[in-house]
Amino acid sequence: MRKELYFCRLLPFAAIVMLACGCSDTSSAEGGAEQDDAMRMRFGTARVDTRAVVGTAELQVAGSAFSVWGTYRNGTSDPVTVFDGTRVTSDGAKWTYDVPRYWFPTFTYDFRALYPADLPAGVSVRFASDEARLSVENFDALSGIDLLAASPAAVTCVPGKTMGPVNLDFRHLLSRVTFVGRSDEQHLGTGRRGVSDRAVRYGIRTTGSWSGASFTGTASGAWTPTGPVLGADADLYSAASVELAVDGTKLFPDDRTLFIPQDLSEAVLEVTFHYNYTDADSPLQFTSRVALSTVSERWEAGKSYRYPFSIESHIFFETPTVEPWQYAPVNGPDFNVDL
Repeated sequence: MRKELYFCRLLPFAAIVMLACGCSDTSSAEGGAEQDDAMRMRFGTARVDTRAVVGTAELQVAGSAFSVWGTYRNGTSDPVTVFDGTRVTSDGAKWTYDVPRYWFPTFTYDFRALYPADLPAGVSVRFASDEARLSVENFDALSGIDLLAASPAAVTCVPGKTMGPVNLDFRHLLSRVTFVGRSDEQHLGTGRRGVSDRAVRYGIRTTGSWSGASFTGTASGAWTPTGPVLGADADLYSAASVELAVDGTKLFPDDRTLFIPQDLSEAVLEVTFHYNYTDADSPLQFTSRVALSTVSERWEAGKSYRYPFSIESHIFFETPTVEPWQYAPVNGPDFNVDL
């Protein structure tokens, strides 16, 4: 596949004056006869690792979209907006947006991006152009949306230099949490299983606001959990009856594995269970409650937490595992996206 190159070339003085004056038409490059297609900003193919909540197929399906914000500065001038929550959409083969934007020499560009472009009603996204800072308010993790953001380093268009792709490293803003229960035949006996009748997580908040003020390098910004703390009678994070296999069974469905990063001082997992060898019509049930703060102090953005436990005579929690929630790098010809 031929790789397209983008050149940063000097424009007529009049065009630069218009840019410095903040004329909105300049970011759309009207009168484009003076700016050839090689200077256009483009977005390339995106690919996602299969371990993600949002997989490659979901991201690249026609209609999938993310939003981009971007500004440029000329020296110490005030920033001028180039992209303002612009929707970048896949048609199944490539990514496109509405009116082309172009590179201009000597100008420094800042880009920020958020996936997905479509968020639930009540969620607000703000962009502070003077700091190139994104923020998200009133986001509810119960939506099941895998919220991602990107904050690449500033890019300066150097006259005569070939402009390569804009590199976006998308990072997860939420925490992914799974609970995996297994039946221990060594203690229960061959063929005997524990059956989780009901599992519920409470003592947590489902909504929060995110600030990208510190969203640089490896930092993932800062969350402020909001809304009420879920009580023990809440069914928002509950799971139906499931028999626990010897090699492990997930308690909760995939759309209930995403959480607002937060402190776990009040968080509890409660499991009501019985054994499959007891009276099926009137099984003897047991309830076990575990304060999650005894195994993890908090959930952090961009990390995946796996809590394994076994049912013997009662529930035993094993050491949880925590790993960075990573996606495969994307090497598109126009836009490099690492999700």
